[in-house]
Amino acid sequence: MKTITYIKYVVILIVLAAVWLVLAARASVAFTEMCDNHYYEIFKSGAKGYIAPWYTNGLHVVDEGFISELDRLTSDKNKSGNVIAIGSSLTALEFDPVKQKERLRDSYDMYLFVSGGGSWKTNIILDNLIRKNYKYTDKDIVKVEVSYSTFRHAFGTTIAESAIDKWGKYSVGKSLDIKEKNKLLAPVYDMNVNLMRIQNVWELLLSYCSLDERRAGIGPGNYRNNYFNHESVAESFSITDEKVSRIETQLLQLANDTNVVVEFSPMAPGLKATESGKEYNLFIKKHMKPFCKKHGIKYLDYRGKYPEEDFVDGAHLSYDASIRYTLKLDHDLNILIDKIDGENNE
Repeated sequence: MKTITYIKYVVILIVLAAVWLVLAARASVAFTEMCDNHYYEIFKSGAKGYIAPWYTNGLHVVDEGFISELDRLTSDKNKSGNVIAIGSSLTALEFDPVKQKERLRDSYDMYLFVSGGGSWKTNIILDNLIRKNYKYTDKDIVKVEVSYSTFRHAFGTTIAESAIDKWGKYSVGKSLDIKEKNKLLAPVYDMNVNLMRIQNVWELLLSYCSLDERRAGIGPGNYRNNYFNHESVAESFSITDEKVSRIETQLLQLANDTNVVVEFSPMAPGLKATESGKEYNLFIKKHMKPFCKKHGIKYLDYRGKYPEEDFVDGAHLSYDASIRYTLKLDHDLNILIDKIDGENNE
């Protein structure tokens, strides 16, 4: 009799915990979206270190936002094609799915597969994650970021790998391939995503309660980027044969499967003036652009388009500049969409 009673209590506790998790996750989504809608106007405007709103569906756009983007990509139907952006936080400057849908032509929509601390490893991991669930079409445009950030050191576990590991649905292999885990554990993977949403709010609240951070005026965590020192940013940079080879292999594979465009992201003049900045720009001029031209790969070069005052730190554009950049990017993508439509109608 006691055993039956204990089982009932355990079942009740499990049900209550599941209900609490769902409700807490929904509250977390509402909280982060409220922050995105109102926090910038109240506190971030004009402050150094702040850029665009950072949450979509409760997930941090450049940490684990690709989880919800993958679900959106595979479930959305009846579109001419997709723009799929792969890269780092430089790619995620001003992102709103509704706005993007309104600005891109012919029912195209943009999907953002990006991760903080971007590197060549991040690009390949996210590309492989997409391929695991989605087949690129001849109407899609895959925009791959080849920026200064792409050549940052990628030792150890990347943020993209950490997020995938937390999610639990997949694992990243030694060759950066994506392996799917037991499908029967789908409810557990959904629970993990909800826990990630709750964790985001918890971290926001903890950082907001930090007296040191409040005195510094940097606001709640995940709303700031600290790349103010160009020399410090430059220390994490290197161009190696392995990185270049892996990037080129990925671009050639994409060019064979779909329409790929390489983006050389906006670069702060102060960062450009460092020794590593000069090395990067010389590499783009002497190697990357000739490689793209040789293989018929299109590229968009935004490196010298924005002055130092348009950057909030050593790597990221300000919110106002990011809007101008996003509108320019959308304009350039629309030109590509027109060309793709023209080629398919011939």
